[in-house]
Amino acid sequence: MRRERLLTVVALVVLGAAVVLASTQVFATVAVPGAKPVAVTGQQVAPAFAPLGIVLLAAAAALPLAGRVARPVLGAAVALLGAVVVVLAVPSVLDPLAGTRGAVTAVTGVGGSGAASAERGAAGTAWPGLAAVAGVLVVLTGAWIVLRGRRWASAGRRFRSAERTASTGDPVDEWDALTRGSDPTAPSDPPAPPGPTP
Repeated sequence: MRRERLLTVVALVVLGAAVVLASTQVFATVAVPGAKPVAVTGQQVAPAFAPLGIVLLAAAAALPLAGRVARPVLGAAVALLGAVVVVLAVPSVLDPLAGTRGAVTAVTGVGGSGAASAERGAAGTAWPGLAAVAGVLVVLTGAWIVLRGRRWASAGRRFRSAERTASTGDPVDEWDALTRGSDPTAPSDPPAPPGPTP
């Protein structure tokens, strides 16, 4: 179970980093008459890409600390974030010109329908598709957390079991117990109440 949770955390880190990376890459190069082609990044197409990736990285950091009740909630939130990534990426997969009008307006100074008429086509890249695939994998990872998260041992339980086995007489173990805030010299059983005096 520990390895399963570790792999899930690693998957979230990789996918969150992939979404952040995709936001910095060129989604399409738009041809504009009388000007150089405009390279439009994922962040320009959908400014939410980078924040979504950062939230996924935060979810990866929170997963090992979450309890049994919190893990399904966290998994549902992760799945929702992945769905949002897919929704933002798919339009650029279907049409490279999707979401590029703001970047064209910034270059040409023409907005509205004028910016649309200034566009003469766009050459898309593979990054929107990679972002969409990452979003689908995030959805699957979130569903996996919902289904399996309750079975993982909590960090608090391992911490308590480590405390119970710390007082073994070994100086290293006793030092570790002290750093955790427990007293290795304390008796494991509470003292018996004093009996009646004769």
